[in-house]
Amino acid sequence: MKLSLLLLSMLTGMFLQAQNLSVIGNPNSVPNGITQARFNSVFKGESKNWDNGTKIKLALMRSTTETGKQTCSKVYLMSCDDVTKFWLRKAMESNTVAPAFFNTIGELQAFVSANPGAIGIIDLSAPAAGTRLITIDGKRAF
Repeated sequence: MKLSLLLLSMLTGMFLQAQNLSVIGNPNSVPNGITQARFNSVFKGESKNWDNGTKIKLALMRSTTETGKQTCSKVYLMSCDDVTKFWLRKAMESNTVAPAFFNTIGELQAFVSANPGAIGIIDLSAPAAGTRLITIDGKRAF
C-alpha cells in the first residue's frame, strides 16, 4: 500500500511538472503557422531564412529554467547538456548562429518583439505585445 501511494505521488509530481510550451514569433516577419517539419528544421538550425528572406533568429530559455529544461526534452529530445553541445558543434561546423538564451520569459518576449525573424519557445499560451503565437500544424501548444 505504501509503495502504491509513493508511486502514485511520484507520477502525479511528474505530470504536474510537465508544461505546455508555445511558440511565439515577431509579427512582422514570421508566418502565423508552420508545419512540424518546418518547426524541426528551424529549431535545429537547418533553416536560415523565412520564406520572405528574413533571417531566422532563435530565442530559447536557459537550461537552468523549467521552460529551458522542457524545451530540451520536448523539442530536442536531449538532455540540456547535450543541447548545449549540439549548438556548439552546429556553430563550429556549419557557421550557424546559435540561439539567444534568456533567464526570463519577459526578456525572451522583448527579444522576439524587437528582432524581425525572431522566434522563441515560451511556457505561456498568450503572447506578449509585439509578438504573436505561432501554430505548429494548427496547434497552439505542445
